[in-house]
Amino acid sequence: MTLEGDASLPPATTTIVYANQKSGGPRVFGALAMLLGGIWIIMSFLSLLGAGDTIELYRADETAFSFWFYVSPLLSIAAGSMITYAGFLLWNYKKKGVWIGFGAVGVYALQGILQSVITGIVIEEVGDSAGLDGLGGIIAGAGLFFTAVGAVCCLLIVALPLLMNGNDLDDE
Repeated sequence: MTLEGDASLPPATTTIVYANQKSGGPRVFGALAMLLGGIWIIMSFLSLLGAGDTIELYRADETAFSFWFYVSPLLSIAAGSMITYAGFLLWNYKKKGVWIGFGAVGVYALQGILQSVITGIVIEEVGDSAGLDGLGGIIAGAGLFFTAVGAVCCLLIVALPLLMNGNDLDDE
């Protein structure tokens, strides 16, 4: 059997190019980011609607930080919007989505740090009159710890599409 006359084989001068299919990883992470970002926005909006009750609960109107209970949900809405948009970009294989995701984690970390410190101060000021000395520091420390853990986890999740499938993402 000779292969010279076989019509199913391409001529020797023909170059065969196989196109790589893009990985589904960025689409999966993009869908998760859009879903979680949407939930984040809804929960932050509900927190904004209940800010007056939170001020009353903490008796924060007796302190100089009552404005924070309105600003904090707005920062959360901004971070949630950024992560949702980053997910949309990742869904479309855009590397820019990873960088916007990093920015969203930065906004989240800033909001978490400020939230922990201000809540600790408010509780410390109000707690002194109720005989709860040191409670504000404990709450602030716990908030800072959980913000750090959350930020590290979010950074790793945002970076995974770039680390796993960086060649599949477009630079546009």
